[in-house]
Amino acid sequence: MNLDILYEDQDLIVINKPSDLVVNRSTTMKLETITDWLVKKYGEEYFTKDFWSNDLSYQKLIPQDFSDEFGDPLTIWQERMGIIHRLDKDTSGVLLLAKNPGSLLNLLAQFKNRQTEKTYLALVHGQLSEKTGTINAPMARNPHNRLKYTIDDNGRSAITNYQLKQEFSSLNSETLQLIAQKSKLKINKVKELYQAGFSLVELYPKTGRTHQIRVHMTAMKHPLVGDQLYTGRKRSKLDAFWCHRQFLHASSIEFLHPRTQEKMILKAPLAEDLTKVLELVL
Repeated sequence: MNLDILYEDQDLIVINKPSDLVVNRSTTMKLETITDWLVKKYGEEYFTKDFWSNDLSYQKLIPQDFSDEFGDPLTIWQERMGIIHRLDKDTSGVLLLAKNPGSLLNLLAQFKNRQTEKTYLALVHGQLSEKTGTINAPMARNPHNRLKYTIDDNGRSAITNYQLKQEFSSLNSETLQLIAQKSKLKINKVKELYQAGFSLVELYPKTGRTHQIRVHMTAMKHPLVGDQLYTGRKRSKLDAFWCHRQFLHASSIEFLHPRTQEKMILKAPLAEDLTKVLELVL
């Protein structure tokens, strides 16, 4: 697996994650993951307690207010294997990874204390009535579909800020004709289904709930283009003819370097497949 490394030093590594790639290992995942890539790069032993038991240099990076209620630093390191946060399988963009236990705990604390800033770019259905705003809607797992999440007043806090970047009125005529041909719908019906246009939106999640951006934009009745889980059966089927995955890209991340406390801003250019999708909208 040849991944694009945006930045690397003794404490951390930042990659530009491609789509169709899962971050964490699991018993059901047969394909290679980001965790597998890390193991191949640094070795399986690197992510064990024994490797670090005689090298305590990482300890000066651990936050002073660290609480071991969830385990000691080396246990957390062995369990997480450098993974600080995740991106959905079909989401591309910036992913921050730790290279030692101290860096891992330091960056986890920054995420928990909302000291990090993440920016995403999404193409959504329809045109926003408010060009900037905040979505403050708690979330929980959908009781009727365990693969999905939903807005739930009794769920966990979820906050997303957003800003409109560009509006589009429709798809180009060639793409509309292609969708009509493949879906066997009349061209006027396809035009009707896409008459609300599209919006390119920059999003700044303040919390890190699973599927947060996707659920929040769906709640606003502006689901992500290509989102097969939340867009709705009819529209998602048509989306798949011209956008083969959810249009969501983690474009940048801002954090404090765990060793130097220097402000770090890492950016990933929009993935090539999503760039081509933007060429189809007018």
